[in-house]
Amino acid sequence: MMSTKGFKRLGILYAYQFFAYAQGISGQSVHVVGDSFEGNGTITTWYADQCTLQRPFPNPNPNAVNPSANVLRYHDQGGQYANVRFDIPGNFPLNVHSRFRLKIYIPSNGTTGNQTPRISLKLQNNGSATPWSTQCEIIQPLGLNQWQEVQFDFRRDPWINLNPNSGSPLNRNDFNRVVLQINGENNNDQVLAYLDDFVYDTLGYTNTSNTLVWSDEFETNGPIDTNKWFAQTLLPNGTSWYNNEIQHYTNQPRNAYVKDGTLNLVVRREQFTQQGITKAFTSARLNSKFSFRYGRIECRARIPMSAGTWPAIWMLGRNVQEPGAYWEQQGYASSGWPACGEIDIMEHWGSNPEIIHSSIHTPSSFGATIHTATRRIPGAGQQFQIYSLDWQPNRLTFSINGQTLYTYQPNPRNSSNWPFDAPQYLLFNVAMLNGSASQFQADSLQIDYIRIYQDSLDLQGPLQLRGRICYDNSTLDPISNGKVLLRQNNRWQNDTALSNQGRFGFYGLLPGNYSCTPIIRESHGGLNATDALAVALHFAQVQPLQGLAILAADVNANGAINANDALNIALRYSGSISSFAAGDWVYHSTPVSLTNVGQSNLLIKVLATGDVNGSYRP
Repeated sequence: MMSTKGFKRLGILYAYQFFAYAQGISGQSVHVVGDSFEGNGTITTWYADQCTLQRPFPNPNPNAVNPSANVLRYHDQGGQYANVRFDIPGNFPLNVHSRFRLKIYIPSNGTTGNQTPRISLKLQNNGSATPWSTQCEIIQPLGLNQWQEVQFDFRRDPWINLNPNSGSPLNRNDFNRVVLQINGENNNDQVLAYLDDFVYDTLGYTNTSNTLVWSDEFETNGPIDTNKWFAQTLLPNGTSWYNNEIQHYTNQPRNAYVKDGTLNLVVRREQFTQQGITKAFTSARLNSKFSFRYGRIECRARIPMSAGTWPAIWMLGRNVQEPGAYWEQQGYASSGWPACGEIDIMEHWGSNPEIIHSSIHTPSSFGATIHTATRRIPGAGQQFQIYSLDWQPNRLTFSINGQTLYTYQPNPRNSSNWPFDAPQYLLFNVAMLNGSASQFQADSLQIDYIRIYQDSLDLQGPLQLRGRICYDNSTLDPISNGKVLLRQNNRWQNDTALSNQGRFGFYGLLPGNYSCTPIIRESHGGLNATDALAVALHFAQVQPLQGLAILAADVNANGAINANDALNIALRYSGSISSFAAGDWVYHSTPVSLTNVGQSNLLIKVLATGDVNGSYRP
């Protein structure tokens, strides 16, 4: 295999993708295909047809989406068939690896004409006298004035054969040329664009949709987890929300909090002034800090039933232009509503008790949309129900308690009726409309869990990390009550609950350096006089402690082990005190380095604070 050392400047995302992969169709090996335009790519045959290209070229707009120093500059000055292309030795095995990726930036002042911005990727046979005659292409819409990653998946995305007799691209073994064309052909419009990080994705395909990639089980009492959720509060038009809503969304804990394993979004009657505007109701609107494309979403929730309430579990395109939205603040906004696409997994109006709605909004149907369905769910306000969405590349299927409610599957699909091939994010909110009873004071949307599953083509990366949490005693008993936090560069990446055997797993990871931190919720125990004696002996330098026991001994968290720690252990053992300043559990955050192979046997040990001899048995 080829070393990835030469590709370090591509960053973690592309280091793995450029790793040489196995045999292609008919046993013919396919070369590594990719270019970061930093001088370490494998594509040496870039060619411009009726346009100009410059590589490397300084990145005109480095940002978080694309911090690269150099890119490819594409300038179509009116060429009728302008494009850039490259050839490879061998052929693309699309039946195994079907996806291409790149980043693109188009400044609005670099285009002419009135076409909707778009990019097409065409696969051709460079051995043919007329390589375009049997080409297959995918066209993806674009935004302006921002870097964006675009994917072309010949297994998942709608493709177009120039020759209708060519058959599925997955069954072909003659594609060895890639053509990139911006804003179409047969026109004399001008386009200035910048391309970067082109890669032929080597992640294989598994059609399962059963990998849990993101979730919140709402297990910890207190405020929302700000690693996962953003409280959206800014009035988008300066004075109010849309749809005649009459509430303020706030970031007050009284409007959004977790208690007894449930997220509570509470709408309240209360005078509240925010942004210079006073309203009579407050509520909460949460944006997920996780965005994704395709997958299965499951949410177990109990809805409010009071007249005037309007709860929703829904999704918006990450590219939505909406002041105050989380993803707009991250620099992704490029499309207004409804061009960004909206998917309403569950909506309910308190004025119409027990009737649940599922709907979609697109440029071809929005507002009073025709693409909707309803079902009466007796007891929807008293019991929890499971609302789910199966989001596939060609259809949306809504279900309640496992029973299909509605399927949306336009044919043919286009940008007007299907803006759902780009990442979306989740929203929870309870709006308030006119019509509430005078005695109304408060009601809530309660959410037990939200879970997102994806299949292999939709995961961020190909690697997985699995392990177990155990108690640092002689038998290494499993700890089953808690979760594990996954961090990268000291930033939260994900978390997952423990199984009853203390096992955990993270999937769809990119190569890189991570750390795993256990958060334990087992009851504390194991303290006795022997622990106090062991601490005293350590302090007297008679019998030093080792490993986690050193952390467990510093119960007052002052950075030293002394007689005061032994006294506190004795006081807690006797019941005179009920807690330690250091908390109830100690552990080491475990570093993990993932290269091209995941890790499946990680063992993380924990210890109850004060139980320095590890006598506790969970």
